[in-house]
Amino acid sequence: RYVPSLTMSHYKRDQASNRDALFGGAGSSGAGEGRKARPSSTRSAASPTSAAAAAPRPSPRNNAGIRSTLGSTSNTPVNDPQITPGPSAIFGGKIASRNRMVSILNGQAKIDKMAEAEDNRLKAKQAMTRGIFSKPDPISAANFYKRAADAYKACGENRLERLHRIASGDLQMGQDAYATAAAEYTRAAELAEISDETLPRKRQECHKLHSDAATAWANMGEKGRSAESTVKAAFGLIMGQDLTAAIDKKALARIEESIETFVPDPLNRKRNYRRNGISAYDDPNADPNDKSALRNALELAKQNIVTDSYAHETLFQIGAELIRRRHYESALYALGAGTASLEAEGFATVSLSRAYVSETVLTLAMGDTVAASQDFQRVHLQRTSYLSSRECALGEDLIRACDAMDLDALDEARSKTGPHRAALANLEPALRGLVMEIRVSGRAKKEKKNVDVVSKKPAKTASAIAPPAAAPTKPVLSSPKAELSSDDLLKETAASFEEMDDIMNQMGLGDDEEEDDDD
Repeated sequence: RYVPSLTMSHYKRDQASNRDALFGGAGSSGAGEGRKARPSSTRSAASPTSAAAAAPRPSPRNNAGIRSTLGSTSNTPVNDPQITPGPSAIFGGKIASRNRMVSILNGQAKIDKMAEAEDNRLKAKQAMTRGIFSKPDPISAANFYKRAADAYKACGENRLERLHRIASGDLQMGQDAYATAAAEYTRAAELAEISDETLPRKRQECHKLHSDAATAWANMGEKGRSAESTVKAAFGLIMGQDLTAAIDKKALARIEESIETFVPDPLNRKRNYRRNGISAYDDPNADPNDKSALRNALELAKQNIVTDSYAHETLFQIGAELIRRRHYESALYALGAGTASLEAEGFATVSLSRAYVSETVLTLAMGDTVAASQDFQRVHLQRTSYLSSRECALGEDLIRACDAMDLDALDEARSKTGPHRAALANLEPALRGLVMEIRVSGRAKKEKKNVDVVSKKPAKTASAIAPPAAAPTKPVLSSPKAELSSDDLLKETAASFEEMDDIMNQMGLGDDEEEDDDD
């Protein structure tokens, strides 16, 4: 990337090209002519009736075909609910879908717009050429590249627009125009998601461009936007992957690193649930008993925590995506970061209550009732606004039912028509489905029909529970064995004793019980 030095004298000598780059007029023509020429070209491009003599009106079938080429690819079925979409679709909401549906020029209007884009590209190349009496002008070249990218966007040329966005962002980055550079990189990353490239290349481009955007935002001092771009870069590595498949270790490590860009680990109570990597605030050479080092890390973490509006929603969205893929530990790490962000903000009440009950639900789904109860008593109940919330009642009933191993109370607490239906409706869909998977024993719930399976072996179970001395009683052997001889009866009785001894030894009770009987 080229970063030349600029002087004011160069701008004075090249006023015509600067005016042409910034305002769209030709260098030799006046400003009035440039303003007159621009509306006419806009009208000819926007209304097909003005260009009817040059080209026929494009049919709706042609327009629909061009839009489908721009908005979807053959490599990644973006409409498949079982496939992970791009990060812009996950964290951008309606913005990404709105950007895909653009009007595409056709016929002569498209040819004219392509010629305009090529002209802007040549002007950008000329602006970066060093002459005898001139120096490269990256600011003018960046504007020319941006105008060329906009023209290619109107023509539906995904690859050409993406390349010129990257070129414009590189030049803006070299001139410390970080906001413009980040916007160009982000737009190029969105184009990479819906391009016709192979899936590995799309993942690599999306990850690289969002990482460049994060660097630009960080240089500008925008910690929140930098963290959001870092999250998009991490999720770009799993784009096109099956929702039910586990995330590979490298991508999961990137996701957990992006979580720490929002909330540093020293401020996250769930930092122990991080599965990959170490915190950027941990000094490997520091003494673990040195309290001053821990205090300095905590102060540094407080300076870098992101408390922007709606920053916690990105973290909760990360947790929901990890829950769908059964990465419960990493999801709890993300939810802990979101809770810490809301606590540091100091204004949230309803969102903080939902964050607390989300931690409770996820911890219970992991089968750790003790940890859920401790967090509920030591942390959640210390917040006054949480005591009177509906989420507090839901979390309390869930913990009480799991602690008492009462399946009926658990079903009543999570019933869709029960007293907590309002609190359940406000949870994330992934967490709402996770509530239904909570088990009182931490394992899969057994059906009642399993009782019939157990009843098929009553003698074996009774022999395992009864003491050895009382097991060989006469009622057990008298009625069905009246026809046996004495020798056969002795052999069968000895076999029964051996079977009971084997069962007791497997349970670890055989030796002790025999010693007690001998005593």
